[in-house]
Amino acid sequence: MGPYRLRRGSDAVWPPKGRAYGGEIETPWLRAKGPLQMAVRLLLPVTLLITLLGAAYLYIDDFLALPGAPTFVQNAWLATSDLVLPMAFYAIHLTNRRYGAGHAFAPLLAALAILGLVALINPADVDNWINNTPVLTVGSMVAFGAAFLFANVIAIIFFDGARGPRRWTAPLAASFAASLSFSVVYYPAAFAGTRNIVWTDCALVHFCAFFAESVALLLPYYLLRPAMRPLPGMNGY
Repeated sequence: MGPYRLRRGSDAVWPPKGRAYGGEIETPWLRAKGPLQMAVRLLLPVTLLITLLGAAYLYIDDFLALPGAPTFVQNAWLATSDLVLPMAFYAIHLTNRRYGAGHAFAPLLAALAILGLVALINPADVDNWINNTPVLTVGSMVAFGAAFLFANVIAIIFFDGARGPRRWTAPLAASFAASLSFSVVYYPAAFAGTRNIVWTDCALVHFCAFFAESVALLLPYYLLRPAMRPLPGMNGY
């Protein structure tokens, strides 16, 4: 036998501690309550993220006309989709602010899984739904998915670590991490070995574009803060 210790409330076998003083009796509804709450919380961020990623896909070949820009910027193939992608980063930031890092991973994985299933089950259906879909190689799509997942995992970690009373610290740190991580992973994976495309210039130009837009998105982030107040336990950050 081990040394004697004072008894705690959790040592009681009956009644369970949660019911000893009028706690709720566990029912099928109570067991399902947690997963249902999780599903409701995920509905809006997953829908928003799928919408933004779908828009990024549709406008990936809608290249921006930049006649006054330097040659290496014009050759970087900036497109409308590059203006949509930072908004997808911010959708994850807002989810992280509201529900915390654990819940921020869920819509990221769910949205990518849903889009992956749509693309894999019957790709021909996508062409039937949408006219003039962009022609992308399987390699570039896999590189995008992997880069987007990696970039947002890093961003979630940075956002959670940078929470604090200054409203701009967490989203700015997370956006910097996401922009840099995405550029470092995607462009060498998608364009390495292709002719007439210097992927290092593409990565640098796109990183600057992503981060510049992320700075501009601090204003709508500030305006949306009252609607996305953190749940209890995160000190209001």
